Amino acid sequence: MNGWRAHLIFDSYLEYDEYTMPLNFCRSLRLIACTAMVTAATSIGDAATQDSIQTGDGLLMVKAAMPETARVGEEFSYDVEVVNTSDNTVLHNVKLKQRKAKGFTIESVSMHGQNDQSEHNATASGQQGKSEKNASDKSRANQGDEKDRSESSKRMMVIEKLEPGESRTFTVKASGDEDGQFRSCLEISSYTPALCLASEIVKPELELTKMTPKRANRCNVIELNYKVKNGGSGDVGKFTITDSLGEGLMTIDGESELSFPVDELATGETREFVARVYAKKPGTFSSRAIASADDSELKSRSKKTTTEVVAADLTAQVDGPSRIYADDLATFTATITNTGNVAAESVNVTVDWPSEANLADLSDYKIRKSKASTQSRNGEPAPAEENAKSDDAKSKNGPSGDAKMQSESFVIDRLDPGHTAEFTYAIRTGNLDKIRTKVRARHVCTVDAAEDRAESTAKTTVTSMATAEVVRLAALQLAVFDAEDPVRKDSKVEYTIEVWNEGDAPDQNVRLVAMLPKNLKFDSADGPTEMKNDGSKITFDPIKTMRPGERVEYTITAKPTGTGNARFEAALTSKMLQQEVVGEEPTRLFGSETN
Repeated sequence: MNGWRAHLIFDSYLEYDEYTMPLNFCRSLRLIACTAMVTAATSIGDAATQDSIQTGDGLLMVKAAMPETARVGEEFSYDVEVVNTSDNTVLHNVKLKQRKAKGFTIESVSMHGQNDQSEHNATASGQQGKSEKNASDKSRANQGDEKDRSESSKRMMVIEKLEPGESRTFTVKASGDEDGQFRSCLEISSYTPALCLASEIVKPELELTKMTPKRANRCNVIELNYKVKNGGSGDVGKFTITDSLGEGLMTIDGESELSFPVDELATGETREFVARVYAKKPGTFSSRAIASADDSELKSRSKKTTTEVVAADLTAQVDGPSRIYADDLATFTATITNTGNVAAESVNVTVDWPSEANLADLSDYKIRKSKASTQSRNGEPAPAEENAKSDDAKSKNGPSGDAKMQSESFVIDRLDPGHTAEFTYAIRTGNLDKIRTKVRARHVCTVDAAEDRAESTAKTTVTSMATAEVVRLAALQLAVFDAEDPVRKDSKVEYTIEVWNEGDAPDQNVRLVAMLPKNLKFDSADGPTEMKNDGSKITFDPIKTMRPGERVEYTITAKPTGTGNARFEAALTSKMLQQEVVGEEPTRLFGSETN
């Protein structure tokens, strides 16, 4: 209704002035309750008159109780209760006024409530009266007007705010100035209803955590753990967790970026995800994950995590003689060292040597802890492949550079980081002038769970080579002997000189020179080359090349010219001989018997 008036008569009366009720509009009305009482100079009882009224909109109810009798000039009190009878309407600036009545004086009005805040939200007219009375006492110039205002304020009851279902009670202290019956009327001056709509404001929050191992093996699957929690006060709708792994890390499916879609995350709920990835190479990998809502700017980033991916790494080294003599064994020592950070399982080792030579021996390997790398260059380890290339280039300088190779392999079951496997092998040279040998070590591992086997396979291959030069020497031997000893003076002496090369290399310019003693005279000579005689000296032309095992024979015949001991000498020279080799043969000469 926009306007209405009602009157109730019941020993008191209620009067509603016309008012309107728009939403959020301060209503103005006058609702008056009048209660009659008698004052007398004699003793009275404790009976009281109680009345209540309620506004037509059903928002406000006022209950009052006044003693039926009181003594003249004696102070008495009564209570006025104000109740907000609505379910969801807050009443603001509720004002009640005690109308002035003849012979009736309001001494004070005070309010008591259910808590301190309630008293803070309401103003008791008695307190206002005291404040205004003090102000009035300070200003005597307008004493009459101030007195009227003070009296008016004493009769006011003000409640700043009254919640639905809440009530306030005022205690009024008054006195009667003369005997007889009077009416005390309480007027509801105004109140402002406010419709309160409740809405809970929530704040969803995503807390994203990423956990990764600090160190991982290149040959194993790496697990990345993600945990997302809604630590706020509201649910989170669809969101996605992403993580860019960066170059070198791949998911099992072969992707470089992880993505986890989440449909919803309730308040306080936690979800966990596990990603399985592998590294295509050793190194240090860092990234942070991001959780982003699909339909809002809500976002959370994890802390950056770093994982060091380590792997086995091998070096190979072959040590052996740089030169050997032809029939000696070429013995080599090979070492395979794991310079990586994790153990190498099933390391395959292959030994190569020339097909024209023979592998005389291959020992079992022994594991020892490495002290330091034997391959170094300016204090840093040198790659075995580089050494192998250098050795290979050197080996091709000789005839065996193009020689076919044969090989033998074995497996090192496990080689821990910082450990070395050592073994020896010996090669018989055969007819080669150079022995080239090579040792290869190979370690292969694959992350079996990965779809791309090629990308997930790690291969480590190292090679080291060594070359030994085969030294072959010529070894000329000289033997001189006579055919007969002793020899008669009237006969001949025959000397045989044998020369042979018992070495394993040819010799050149092999020359023989023989010297006859004074008691022998040259008669004849024969040999593999032409001969010249110069008195007692017989010189043969040189043999250009005498191969290993080759043998030649010279014969020289002489006639005795006297008796006694004769010492025959033969001297041998060649390109390989540093000095001549001399052979001697003594012969006894004797004369004919005479009688």
